[in-house]
Amino acid sequence: MTVAKFKVVIRREKLSKSTNEAPVCLRITKDRKVTYKTLLHVSPDYWDEKEQCVKKQHPNAVALNTVISQRKAELEKETCFLSLKDDSVSIETIRNKINDRTSFDLFEYAEKYIENLRKNQKHATYKKYKSVIKKLRFYVGKETLPIKSISLDFIKAYENYLMNHIGNNRNTATVNLKALAKLVGDIYRNYDMDEIGNPFRKIKFKREQTERTYLEIDEIRKIQDLKLRLQSPLYDARELFLFECYTGIRISDILTLKWKNVASDKISIRMRKTEKPLVVPMNDFVRSVLTKRRAVVENNGGQILPDKYVFNILKVDVDKVNAQDALNAISSATAIINKQLKRIAEKVGIEKNISTHVGRHSYATALLTSDIPLPVIKEMLGHSDIKVTQIYAKVVDSKKDEVVNCLNRLYHG
Repeated sequence: MTVAKFKVVIRREKLSKSTNEAPVCLRITKDRKVTYKTLLHVSPDYWDEKEQCVKKQHPNAVALNTVISQRKAELEKETCFLSLKDDSVSIETIRNKINDRTSFDLFEYAEKYIENLRKNQKHATYKKYKSVIKKLRFYVGKETLPIKSISLDFIKAYENYLMNHIGNNRNTATVNLKALAKLVGDIYRNYDMDEIGNPFRKIKFKREQTERTYLEIDEIRKIQDLKLRLQSPLYDARELFLFECYTGIRISDILTLKWKNVASDKISIRMRKTEKPLVVPMNDFVRSVLTKRRAVVENNGGQILPDKYVFNILKVDVDKVNAQDALNAISSATAIINKQLKRIAEKVGIEKNISTHVGRHSYATALLTSDIPLPVIKEMLGHSDIKVTQIYAKVVDSKKDEVVNCLNRLYHG
């Protein structure tokens, strides 16, 4: 075995177009294998290749060269200690040591990533990745999954497992694979691995266009006209659903709607999903619901307080609990409402699979069939990208094609 060799180099091939700087790295060579450890970034114009330092013309040359010298000495020392313990130490072991990691293990990396999501209170993403890794662990059946084990064949076999063994549909399988691709890609980029070896580069993710269930105007009226006992669970579920049909506001934002968000002519909120502001003009139905809600509170001797919920469904104030508890409370309430909506659909003879989100789809579709321009609908729904709004337009277009086909059948007998 040979001893490790060290050289400070600038990696011009990794030049950043935005900053015009390239990484200055310590190149470690052993047994004809190479690894790099980034020390700092600098413009190639200021790099002295021969002396392996920043040129004195750089305004911070002294400070930068001090950093290079200190980090080079530290890394050489760490590598020498490894060699003293085992003179046959591999470049992979050296790479792991200087990057402060024990292995290129996907599960190890994923757990750290998931924990950071939890700490940063990104609980929806946290739950998604938690589920993704749980499935993968069950499939692998081991505590570790070395990055080198993730090949194109591995990915295809896992995709087959997701779809044909546990019954995930095409889109759910794609969500899982995309999440894994993100984690694998992170490892390749963060540890300066050759990304040509990343098998996900060869994968084209497939998605199926799912049919977005929505209600026609007459179906919404059937639900609206259904006789229900005032303030019963079915009545509350119906009111929340219709509120979504007439505003397009997501159920999570309706459940957490407070009186301070309501003005005489509009509702102003910050959407929980995107944290972006949304202003919805008041229409007659929404105004009537809010009027009834005020009357219920006042008739029971209460007051309309700014920080009280309009719909008194949630058991906790989501602004006073941690993000995970808030998400659990909203998810639990939504699940109960969805069960009630299925009972309502049966009562009025609607065979479609109704859930809270169908109200939002129905709102968007109603606007499109009324020839409201897409950019306006985009703003009303709070979409960040008009491509999302265009999905609803495709649904309407497909219905128009059905009309043409129906008329053609009528004409041809």
